[in-house]
Amino acid sequence: MVAIKQGYATDGMTATSDFKAIQFYGPVTSLAFVRSNILLAGRGSNLSIYDWNLGQVLKEVNLFKRSKIQGIAEGQSTIMVWGACSLGFIDKNVLLEEFNFSEYILRDWILAGGWDYHGNACIVTAHNLLLHISSDCKRVEKISTCGVGCILYSASIFSNSDDVIVAAGTVFGSIEIWSSKNQAVVSSLKGHEGSIFNLKFSKNGRRLVSCSDDRSIRIWDLCSSQCLAVGWGHSARIWQLIYLGDDTIISTGEDSTTRVWRFHDGMLNCVQVWEGHSGRSIWSLAVAEDDNTVSTGGADGRIRLWNRANKPSMIEDRRTINFDDVARSITIKCGSIKQYIAVRATAYAFSTMIGYLVLLDTVENSWKQIYYSPALAGYSILKGWDDKPFCCVGDRRGFVYIIDSDDPSRCITIAPLAEICGKVTEIIPLSKDNLLYVLVQYGDGETPWSFFALQVDNGLSLEYSVALEAQPTFPIASACIHPKSDVIVVGSRFGALAIYSITATHATISASGCWRRVMSEDCITSLTATYIDDGNIDILLTSRNGSYSVCNIILSSDTETATLDYLHLNRLAKGSIEGATYLPDGLVVWGFRNNYFFVWNETLQCEIMSEICGGPHRQWNFRIYSPTEFSFVYTKASSICIVNVGDSGDPSSPNSILQEGSHGREIRAITVAPLTNDRNALLVASGAEDTCIRLCNVFGNGHLRNLSVVRKHVSGIQGLKWSTNGRYLFSSAAREEFICWKVTIRGKNVYLYPICSAPIETDLPDLRVMDFVVEDTIYNGARCYFVVTVYSDSAIKVWLFNPSKAEFRLLSIGRYKTCCIFKAAFYSTDESFHLLIGSSDGHITSWDLSKLRQAALCSPACETARKIKFPDPEWSLAVHQSGVKSLIIVRVADALAHESFTIVSGGDDNCIAVTKSTKRESKFLPSKEYAVADAHASTVTSLAQLTDGMVLSAAVDQHIKVWQLLSDSKLSLVEDTYTTVSDTGCVSTGSIVDSAATTLLIGGAGLAIWHVNNFWNSGK
Repeated sequence: MVAIKQGYATDGMTATSDFKAIQFYGPVTSLAFVRSNILLAGRGSNLSIYDWNLGQVLKEVNLFKRSKIQGIAEGQSTIMVWGACSLGFIDKNVLLEEFNFSEYILRDWILAGGWDYHGNACIVTAHNLLLHISSDCKRVEKISTCGVGCILYSASIFSNSDDVIVAAGTVFGSIEIWSSKNQAVVSSLKGHEGSIFNLKFSKNGRRLVSCSDDRSIRIWDLCSSQCLAVGWGHSARIWQLIYLGDDTIISTGEDSTTRVWRFHDGMLNCVQVWEGHSGRSIWSLAVAEDDNTVSTGGADGRIRLWNRANKPSMIEDRRTINFDDVARSITIKCGSIKQYIAVRATAYAFSTMIGYLVLLDTVENSWKQIYYSPALAGYSILKGWDDKPFCCVGDRRGFVYIIDSDDPSRCITIAPLAEICGKVTEIIPLSKDNLLYVLVQYGDGETPWSFFALQVDNGLSLEYSVALEAQPTFPIASACIHPKSDVIVVGSRFGALAIYSITATHATISASGCWRRVMSEDCITSLTATYIDDGNIDILLTSRNGSYSVCNIILSSDTETATLDYLHLNRLAKGSIEGATYLPDGLVVWGFRNNYFFVWNETLQCEIMSEICGGPHRQWNFRIYSPTEFSFVYTKASSICIVNVGDSGDPSSPNSILQEGSHGREIRAITVAPLTNDRNALLVASGAEDTCIRLCNVFGNGHLRNLSVVRKHVSGIQGLKWSTNGRYLFSSAAREEFICWKVTIRGKNVYLYPICSAPIETDLPDLRVMDFVVEDTIYNGARCYFVVTVYSDSAIKVWLFNPSKAEFRLLSIGRYKTCCIFKAAFYSTDESFHLLIGSSDGHITSWDLSKLRQAALCSPACETARKIKFPDPEWSLAVHQSGVKSLIIVRVADALAHESFTIVSGGDDNCIAVTKSTKRESKFLPSKEYAVADAHASTVTSLAQLTDGMVLSAAVDQHIKVWQLLSDSKLSLVEDTYTTVSDTGCVSTGSIVDSAATTLLIGGAGLAIWHVNNFWNSGK
């Protein structure tokens, strides 16, 4: 081994006094539990040390110079860390102190590490060699081989008192089991049809579990060399495995799921599926000594904790009640079950076909009758309140019965308001303070609806009742009531929304507003009031098509009419939504996905529970009491299944997300908003290859608070930019997608609504909107936006966007050549307006758009419908030898006075160049001022200006450099440092209120957050 670095491992990610990386959210490549409360995580070349019981970061240390930490193995007194060809050791006793750390470089990649029976370290390399490390962890004492020197993809080590056994997974799909003592192959296991990605010994070394490129998991008996079972379940490649002592196996994979498998009676069955990571791939997996606490780390940078014992199994831990058993459990014949609801966490009410209402107490395991009426025989509708122990039943005559399940003597029967109304077809129970409300629909839906208010303080009494004018073709599906006034919002099964202002003195109340197809024609499954201020009501709507929206309803006191304004629109990645609620840790939704029922925290982007129930076409009832307490009841195969989870501590408990993350795919665009929802944080939008736009707050200490993940684009995001006032966000992607989003801030919530998409002229769009530029302007007295989009086929489109009309109007179409345009920018004077592009042929080209812009803004709308001729370029200059991947206009003192603009560009040729566009006589002409040919070792992907004359560059070589632009247009290198973010592609800067430092965000395969202090801002 060769030592390349010896010294102290320092706190922090990267340390210089004025240019400092403070946080990294990227792929978690290794995890290991040590001691009783410590979890170690490899995040890039840094080691994070957590107290997982408290959910706190204890320490961050940088270990390797460049290599990512890909493995951690705990010994008796020493922790071994490795990644790529790098290796190092840490004394466990000084783990939380400042310690010496030496990085050793081997001549081959390290695939596995472990400890032999005597406590010495052992390493398996990619060429199937076993290296025995000396007891002082400073040299290789012995090298073992088995004679099979093929390239390995994976390896595992098992040691006993006299031997070290190696399981070597080859690229050819075979597994070679060999002994270091005999230096020979013991057995060769064949059955997989692809490269072996991972394998692990059982605790006694008699069995082996393996996974492969063929998506299968296999268990092997090492005594007979036979495959005992094969398991299938992952929808993509499997990366990690752990073999527990009770024939339980845990796996993670490219499909971002964690699966628990049980080997029993020759079968390998998947018994649990956990979803808690975004994007693609869970790279790391660890299990604590208790075999119950599991940690996973994903490509999204998130570290999750799971309690295997508290998560209900898919095939166990269910209470099943057969319909026939109900009658035998009650002293009287009550008939077959019709419907059921949860009245509290441990009690369920059931209606029967012959008019009984019975109660099951799951704690006492007892049944009792709580109500009977012959009018309920044959037909009834049973509903309940989420926060009250009351049952609400409707019959075929239009009568409604309210029964207290805790005290059945407290009951009331309410007659319909109309003499002829028909049967009760829908009941929506609502509550506010000490009042219960009931919304009732009758017959064919054309009869006026009834709205009852009941007092519950002293018995049950009817406070008032009013009739609501029915809306045509409006079968009621959901409703909510204003928390501070008597306003009720009603949703229909056909996607319509109606609002009523309740006045007890009016006999019949007309709707203040009714809107059709609010999201779609699908059922509005739930409504929730989310924000109330000055008479405005924000309503959360969920739809059976998997979408949810937030709308603002404004009531006019003068005209008694209401207007609807869309604030937010989003959809789940998959599945339908049947309901939603806000809990302290965010928005929680539930619904069905194929034959699963799921509960999902949309804010935290994690699954709370899932249950294979057979799908939505059955009786079911769900109630959620807290982030960790809920019940789900459903009918399946003539039985009732009850899933009652209480205080599980699973995905929504404070410690379950140990480390927050970002996108699970490469970040391609990141931008800081000019506004914020929190004065102590930046508001940041990022877009990635996962097609999502993620909104988050970035705090001064680098911590993230994820706000929402918005799904609208169907292809990877290419660009994001805010309007200057922060009211709008523009996004571009492949398939010619270009969208403007309206931004609304409500307290700490930030909403995005896609108000308009740029028209696409072809039926099969295949072009990427590579970049775009936006400028505020005034058109016909209204604020509008002058927009230019550039495309991968060299096309240039000029648009006028009018937010008030939600309209993109195409003004002109131009073309550069036939090559791809990568970047675009505007520069202007009082008299002229110019477009600048950088293209794949290495040229920077400028157009004078002054006349085009003037013609568009001064022409009536009917004239701008006709396209304006796109001008010829005013100049084009070859600046780079290949594509121009980054381009900015740099602010320089007195530039406008001299009508000269400085352009800094970076290219595929690794060069950073300085170009000027200067006005000479009547037009601007270019001049190439300076170039740094070897500015980076690879493509310069992003540039940003820190302050006047200070430019930051980022490249694929993972170097971040700061350059000072001198008065003679030369660039002087001021800082050169390394970032953990690979595939570095975008940067953005912003300043938090009252903060002395500028925050720098670096995006790529992960997100890094840096501080640039005032010393830099003054120009070092």
